[in-house]
Amino acid sequence: MVFRSSSSWRATWRPRHSTSSPRPRSARRAGPSSTEDAALANGTSSHALDYDDLNQSLSGHPSVPILAAALPLAERRRASGAALVTAFVAGVEIEAKLGRALNPALYEIGWHATGVLGIFGAAAAAAKLLGLSTERTAHALAIAASMASGIKANFGTDCKPLHVGHAARCGIEAALLAEAGFTGNPRALEHGDGFGATHVTGNRPAWDLTTAGLGSPHDLVDPGIGVKRFPACASTHQALDATLALAEEHAIDPAAVVSVECGVNYMAPHQLIYDQAETGLQGKFSMPYCVSVALLDRTVGLAQFAEERVRRSDVKAFMPKVRMFVHPDQTSRESLPTRFTEVAIKLADGRRLVKSVRLAKGQPQHPLSDAELTTKFHDCAARVLSRERAESVLAAVQTLEIAPDVSALARLLAGNAH
Repeated sequence: MVFRSSSSWRATWRPRHSTSSPRPRSARRAGPSSTEDAALANGTSSHALDYDDLNQSLSGHPSVPILAAALPLAERRRASGAALVTAFVAGVEIEAKLGRALNPALYEIGWHATGVLGIFGAAAAAAKLLGLSTERTAHALAIAASMASGIKANFGTDCKPLHVGHAARCGIEAALLAEAGFTGNPRALEHGDGFGATHVTGNRPAWDLTTAGLGSPHDLVDPGIGVKRFPACASTHQALDATLALAEEHAIDPAAVVSVECGVNYMAPHQLIYDQAETGLQGKFSMPYCVSVALLDRTVGLAQFAEERVRRSDVKAFMPKVRMFVHPDQTSRESLPTRFTEVAIKLADGRRLVKSVRLAKGQPQHPLSDAELTTKFHDCAARVLSRERAESVLAAVQTLEIAPDVSALARLLAGNAH
């Protein structure tokens, strides 16, 4: 919740309504807000850098829609850290298991899974914190089904992170409506005219995968959670690992590069939709930009997606040299479990340097070290928190399970942090 973007939504967003209940401070702006507004602001800002975690079942970012909703609600109810963690685990489990049933069809069709499925996780987490019965929780999920939204055409714009803020906000609203007695169809997911039928058109949801292994093991454990090494679309990460490795191994001079070819999985072109990036947000969803800036700067961090970096002449001249194509061994769903990216760099002296990467750094099977995670946290936090405040946040998170009240953490994350 401490990540801040220069995106224009921060200048235009205003609370839509007030509430007489205690007003959470966990939104990334000065002063308190309603619980739902805090969720909207938290979710949008936390996804704005596209630097948050990953889950294979969800085909998206599991934590942000859940925590963005659960933290302000837990603060309002003065819930314990253990209660917040429990709600988080429940929320991730619901969205991820729904992902197992509906993906890859849902993602192939054009839905942004983090928004479309994240709302169910947010509703489940909120229902857990509210102590809703099984019946009321079913109504909350049914209500959420009518609110789910988010399309991949809006990748590379302010709307992508807004999908997540919307999911967090609506997840809370669905649970609060259910708590108040509002109803939905408890079979809204699997009904013939329900969520599954409308969101995986022409495909049959594998609903048995939703309940098979529910909580045993939790998706947090298997397949686990990945943490991004780079603040860009995950479909660029294998290519970036390969590109940076080749650049280091062969001391590549960018001026000597004739061309770069990136053979990717069939899903990648539906995420990396910009051949020529014009903005920092577009750069995150552009293979030519990401590979170009990696070769030019020898690093891919937050600074590489600043507007002034994207507009520089060197990267604009380099992008046409980079071509992305679907690798002949990566053309179908059967290739998803073993997806890889192959990068081939042709140099002016005639050499052709090739490297293939299957597990990008940061994936559960190839995780970042504790030191790398801490460095990443401080890199993000430094934009909005003093070093001392950031250290306090880190300590509070590391002891969250034994915290009697999450309000202390929420206060640390509140506005005016510098």
